[in-house]
Amino acid sequence: MSTTAAEVTVSAAAATAVATKCHLFKIEGFKRIKTMYGNGRSIDSCGFEAAGHTWRIQFFPDGNRAENAGFVSLVLKLDDHDAATAAGGGNDDVLVEFRFSLVCLHDKPAASRAYTKTYTTTFNTKARKALGCCQFIRRDELERSEYLRDDGLAVRCDVAVLNNPVDVKERAAQAHDLERLGVVCDCKDDACKSHHLRTALSFREALVKLFLGCFHL
Repeated sequence: MSTTAAEVTVSAAAATAVATKCHLFKIEGFKRIKTMYGNGRSIDSCGFEAAGHTWRIQFFPDGNRAENAGFVSLVLKLDDHDAATAAGGGNDDVLVEFRFSLVCLHDKPAASRAYTKTYTTTFNTKARKALGCCQFIRRDELERSEYLRDDGLAVRCDVAVLNNPVDVKERAAQAHDLERLGVVCDCKDDACKSHHLRTALSFREALVKLFLGCFHL
């Protein structure tokens, strides 16, 4: 059965976020902090807002539990005091994508992140309020790394509260959609023609390279 471009429709599904937020937690005096805060004890960031909820970063210099001693644990805590006022109209579940990263405070740009962990999980305003990475990095490894300088370090946390349900919309079929479906596009504008021309040229160049490669010694 043949199909024309005019008969093609496209549905696009996208998971979008209610809001995204980036918070930087700077920790100074690490030597004293690791002495003061032993296993199971954390130093917490100030609260920051994302999509009507309040969050805090919990930094455990010697692990959040006995089995994680010797590691740095990083935990994101949902810190809403009044669940009724939180976004979602009384729904206790909050679907969140969050990422922890160590960033350089000195000498190198903040974009350099060797240690990064990303999670997508559901928080609950009443029961499941703190989630994260129990063994983010070994403490002795952190102390030897470039991320601890002048007895200080910085933890970046990116938080995205996700929409539910997924947004599904109909949109016009694009040239690349038609190509995937094997439908010939009836070009009506120069932009579409240019796209097909670039595709054809790329295909021809690939054939030429393959042909020449057969005779390469």
